Amino acid sequence: MSFLNPALLAFTAAIAVPILIHFLNRRRFRRVEWAAMRFLRASLEKNRRRMELEDLILLVLRCLVVGLLALALARPALRAAGSLLETGRAAAVIVLDHSGSLQASDGTRSRWDLAREAAENAVDAYRAGSAIAVLLSGDRAMETLPEPTYDLNLVRKTLRESQPSELATDHVPGLAKAAEILRDQTALRKEIVLITDRQALGWRRLPDVASILGEASRDTRLRIVFVGEPAEENLALTSLTRSPGFASSSEPLRLRVEVANRGASTARQVRATLHLNGGPVVDEALIDALAPGEVRRLTFFARLPAPGFHSIQVRLPADRLPADDERALVVRGVEKVNVLVVDGDPESNAAFFLRHALQPVPADLAANYHLQPRVIPPAQVALTRLADYDAIILADVPPLVPPAVDGLSRYVREGGALIVFPGPRADTNFYNAELLGRAGWLPAGLGRLRGNPEGDQASLALEAGPYAHRVFELWNDAGAGSLTAVRFRAAYELTPALARTNGTTLEPGGTVMIRYADGTPAVVERPVERGRVVLFSSTAGTGWNDLAVRPAIVPILHRSVAQVAEAREAEWNLRTGAREALRLESDLGGREVWVMAPGETERRLTATVRSASGHSVLEFDETSRSGTYRVVRPGESNPVAMFAASMDGAESDLTDVGVETRAELERLGQVIDWIPGMDLRSVFDRERVGVELWLPLVIAVLLLGALEVWLAQAFSRSK
Repeated sequence: MSFLNPALLAFTAAIAVPILIHFLNRRRFRRVEWAAMRFLRASLEKNRRRMELEDLILLVLRCLVVGLLALALARPALRAAGSLLETGRAAAVIVLDHSGSLQASDGTRSRWDLAREAAENAVDAYRAGSAIAVLLSGDRAMETLPEPTYDLNLVRKTLRESQPSELATDHVPGLAKAAEILRDQTALRKEIVLITDRQALGWRRLPDVASILGEASRDTRLRIVFVGEPAEENLALTSLTRSPGFASSSEPLRLRVEVANRGASTARQVRATLHLNGGPVVDEALIDALAPGEVRRLTFFARLPAPGFHSIQVRLPADRLPADDERALVVRGVEKVNVLVVDGDPESNAAFFLRHALQPVPADLAANYHLQPRVIPPAQVALTRLADYDAIILADVPPLVPPAVDGLSRYVREGGALIVFPGPRADTNFYNAELLGRAGWLPAGLGRLRGNPEGDQASLALEAGPYAHRVFELWNDAGAGSLTAVRFRAAYELTPALARTNGTTLEPGGTVMIRYADGTPAVVERPVERGRVVLFSSTAGTGWNDLAVRPAIVPILHRSVAQVAEAREAEWNLRTGAREALRLESDLGGREVWVMAPGETERRLTATVRSASGHSVLEFDETSRSGTYRVVRPGESNPVAMFAASMDGAESDLTDVGVETRAELERLGQVIDWIPGMDLRSVFDRERVGVELWLPLVIAVLLLGALEVWLAQAFSRSK
């Protein structure tokens, strides 16, 4: 039993009022001797005990009426079963949502400011002796105070010093971690307090939330505190990518941007600007009108001033959610792209056509062209430093020695680009058993040879499109020509590799890039850890097809090399919260570097680079803020590398939870719509105590009052 208005228990002192009246009424009569009374005395003496009992009954009833009325005003409540022995102490975890949507503002205060204030108010709801832990949560949980502490002032200080992030919203990691923390606590009362906005995105895995709470101990309670008002207007940059190809300072870079209207009204005269390395505007676009829910794709062009790392930013005018008004992309400008061509059949013309397709310029300009091919025989693969090449092309190679296969495997898994053209010398048993089976990086198995290599009749043609893959989407434009004109006399039947588990890691299988007209795969690709492999089904020369003498060979080969090489660029551009594994120069192995967070010039994070085969790797996981991160040597300002983190485009959708979702949340726990000034302690206490008893007490007061009136009249008649 507890009381929601314990101060009003003082009114129970009013019980003394009917008692005082009772005694005062006894004292107000003056004794007078009257001769005739002696005849009544005998009768009164006979009925005195009955009259005193009647007066006592009325006195008790009047005291009960006053006492029960005072208890009703104090609002007593009966705790739920199993919690009658609880004290005011508890073990709690405050899960504070610091995802990107919390940066949304109403024009005066951000949701994040409201969330921190509500969190401190939640701390005040716990009495001395309670232990509280703090988690910052987005799509991953950050253990700010991982163990519950009795120092509530430390909890308040931690909350005040916490910072927002641009992580995506997902409440599952935070709630799972909170339940894990409370599992080892011995307090009779355990509570999880989730403080967040009403964004529907965070509850997309609601069944998982229910499962987490179902697996938690029975005495663990969930409280959901919603802050902030619905957002009616928001423009967002949801994507920033570049077209396939190498980022060269000699040619302009084409960039594609997606702008989405997440608001409820049409946005007009929306200006998007492109910036290079944080500098002035280098390109811009204007959207006349953008309807609610509409996504507009824009194209920008930029020219890199020099080789090396560069940061590209696209910006929108600031609005109520600044986290999605800017997006960054890191590219590495190249001066030379080294391509190694392994010529498996010197008697064929494959290497000749590959070399000239890679360098489609006159001989006097070849030395300055950005693609620089080198041709070697298969016997030299094991003796060549493969890490010096941006891409490797295997042209009809025969079976390779194990050291060469192992070298190619390391090269690909560490971020290399590999393109395979089979031919007459390709041993299908070697390709399938070694490259697909043991090494595990070939995108598809080689089957039977289709067509007649010696004949003059073409038996296969490429599909007509439209083409979804980035390498071939150029030919969706009728002005680029048609790939259906290419004729194949022979090609291997390709069976895309299936995904497989390598220890605890799931390795993806092969994906078809383009098919023949009959639907069979013509080109298959496969990501292999940090690298990528592309497998063509026919030769690189004119032995089995005429692709090598078609104009399409140049963009196909250039795009294939660049697209595979772009697997390295993926490590420079990640989603906020992802773990970065950045490949650096080998001389940084074992040394410390500084990582400068977006917008920071003084504050830096120190990280140690680990050595790897032929290079070094920086592992860094403090990527909760969106923007460009710079890696510098201690004491220097010029970056040795850069990488960018971007907020998930879906985080810009600020749609509130629906009625059905809210009803489900109310089934799982207590849901509170918090506003500044609200006292969470009284709200928490109301839920903790269970059923209030004031209504039965009021009914009892009315019944006892009626009984007292009836008895008083009855006793008067009897007298």
